[in-house]
Amino acid sequence: MDTQTTAIKEIRAFNRFYTDVIGLLDQHLLGSPYSLAEARILYELYHHPSIQASHIMEVMHIDKSYLSRLLKRLEKEKLICRERSAKDGRAVAIYLTGKGLDEFTRLNRDSDEQIADLLKPLSEQQKKDLVTQMVSIQYLMAPGKNKITLDQIDIRTQLLPGDLGYVAYLHGDIYARECSYGRNFEGYVLESLGEFAHHYDPAKDRVWVCEHRGRIVGFLAGVHRSDCVQLRYFIFLPKYRGIGLGRKLMDNFIAYMDELGVTKAYLWTTNEQHTATALYKRYGFKLTEEKPSTAFDKALTEQRYELELAQ
Repeated sequence: MDTQTTAIKEIRAFNRFYTDVIGLLDQHLLGSPYSLAEARILYELYHHPSIQASHIMEVMHIDKSYLSRLLKRLEKEKLICRERSAKDGRAVAIYLTGKGLDEFTRLNRDSDEQIADLLKPLSEQQKKDLVTQMVSIQYLMAPGKNKITLDQIDIRTQLLPGDLGYVAYLHGDIYARECSYGRNFEGYVLESLGEFAHHYDPAKDRVWVCEHRGRIVGFLAGVHRSDCVQLRYFIFLPKYRGIGLGRKLMDNFIAYMDELGVTKAYLWTTNEQHTATALYKRYGFKLTEEKPSTAFDKALTEQRYELELAQ
C-alpha cells in the first residue's frame, strides 16, 4: 500500500474515532439545544464582536444560505442581534445579546469540563504528548494559518533525560533528507553526544533546548574545553527557521561565554551549511581551517570557525 493510500485510510479512521470520542455524533452539542455549527457561531461572535456574516462564512467554510438559516434561528432565540455598522452603513454587524453571552459562557464551561473528563485517565506526560501531536496536526494541515513567532518558543537550559537521544534523531533525519548524509554522520553524532552525556557539567557546559508547545524543535550546546568553548549541535526543525531563533541562541551563547569569562570559541561545520555559516560570521566567527572529507558518506569540505571576543 503506497503512502498516499495509507494516509487517507488512517486519517479517515482518526476522524471517525475522534468524532465518536468528543460526542459530535449527537444531534446537539453538550446536551444543549444548539448544533455544533450554531455553537461555533457563538464562539466567533464572542471572540470577534461586531463581525459580519462574510467573516463567519470564511472561517467556518459554509455557504451563504446555510449561514443565513443558522443566523435566523439564533436571532429568533434572542442570542444574537444585527445592526448597521457605524463605520459603513452598507455593512451589517452581528453581536451577541446578553442571553447569547450567557449561553456561550455555559457552553464554553461545559466543553472545558468534557475535555477535562477525557483527560483524567492520562498521565501528565501523556497529556503533554497528546497536545504536542494535536499541535503538529494543525501545523501540518494548515501551515499558512499557523504562523510561528519567536515569542511562542520556550528555551530551557536544563538537560533532561531523552533530550540528547532526540537531538541525535534530528541530526540523522534532517541531514539525511537535506544533505544526503549517511549512517556514518549519524554514528558520529551519536558518539559525540555520548561523550557529551558522560562528561556534561552544568556549571561549565550549557544547553539551549527550544520547545514549541512541549515539543523539542531546536537545540544548541556550548561545551567547555581547556581554554575555550565549542559550539555544537546547532539545529532546528525546518519550519522554525527564519523567525529569529538562531540569532537568539547565538546571543545566549555569547552571554554564556561572558558568564564563564571565556573569550575564545570554535565550531566545526561543512561548506554546505551556507545559512548557518553566514550567521556565525555575523557574530564574529572566522574560517580558520578546511579539509576535504568523506566521513559523512559524501564528498564535502569540513570547516573550522573560530571566535575571539575582545577582552
